[in-house]
Amino acid sequence: MNYVPFLKYKVNEVSALKALSLNDRKRVTPFFDLPRKDMLNSASLKDTIDKAHRKYEINLDSLPYFYIDNFDINDNILINGDDNYFYVLEKFSDANIVPVVGIDRSERRNDVVIEAKINDMLLLDTVALRVSYEDIISYTLIEDEVTELLESLNDHFGSYHLIIDNRICHNIDIEVRSAQVISFINDICSDFTFDRIIVTGSSIPASIRDLLEPNCEITIDRSEVKIFNKVSLVLPSLVIGDYTAVSPNYSDVQIRGELMRRVTAPKMMYSFDHKLNIKRGGAIEGHPRGNKQYNDLSAVLIGEAFYRGSVYSFGDKYIDEKAKNIGSDASPSTIPKALINAHITYMLNDFT
Repeated sequence: MNYVPFLKYKVNEVSALKALSLNDRKRVTPFFDLPRKDMLNSASLKDTIDKAHRKYEINLDSLPYFYIDNFDINDNILINGDDNYFYVLEKFSDANIVPVVGIDRSERRNDVVIEAKINDMLLLDTVALRVSYEDIISYTLIEDEVTELLESLNDHFGSYHLIIDNRICHNIDIEVRSAQVISFINDICSDFTFDRIIVTGSSIPASIRDLLEPNCEITIDRSEVKIFNKVSLVLPSLVIGDYTAVSPNYSDVQIRGELMRRVTAPKMMYSFDHKLNIKRGGAIEGHPRGNKQYNDLSAVLIGEAFYRGSVYSFGDKYIDEKAKNIGSDASPSTIPKALINAHITYMLNDFT
């Protein structure tokens, strides 16, 4: 399937994948970013990676393969005296992972990928080059860096994937960005061959209040889809990616529980056609309905013409149950699993 969900390697995201049908799990090739956390150090990062691997063992062994990156993690955090990505590759040496390199990484960060391959820590013969929207402005400006990096990999890998990561692309100039992506892909492919090219991005900013106020609803065009469609008209056979129902800039910021409830307003995100519907409640603390606002928002959602029905996915069933006040109340920590699962199921099966 020509779709790649970009996820933080967190409990909800992994659970959302596990809740897919077996057929969908066997077709999806997710891209995981290790999550950034407050006060992260060598010991806590090592623990995060160990737990991530355990989640793989329990939940994800049916995936054909997956990408894993430490894009959000500071390179200065060493594990066992070396770049922390080496420990990631070492820990996941029993999994079908595709390692990721980039010109925005330290030299050692990219070198550990080669070292891992030499030491038989990688089961696959594939490596992915990830470039951000800053990189694609001009291939000429980064051509030497890209050439040096990919040529250093040539003796060790036989297959290359290219990832164009637009990150947050809401309210950007779609025409300009699409033209930049097309030009970059044409230029880099004149020098190198890629077996898979993924164009990804998101319309969800780090703060949802940049889109709508509490107790409001909005339906927006998915900018990442607009970009992909314009690019794929010129360059067919591309793979679409997105950050599902979570912002690329989401991270684990530690906020005390009581404060969290004062600042967090329930939200529901639901993709259909090439659009994203967002419903937002009021701050949980002080609202007469509290967490039950998720039930209220769900009740509105299942009445929408674009709702796909309770049997469509685990996520859709969960939304239907909340709308009917079945089971425990949803919360900010439990709703993402359902929304992410519903989104991935739709993108895998019915997105066109």
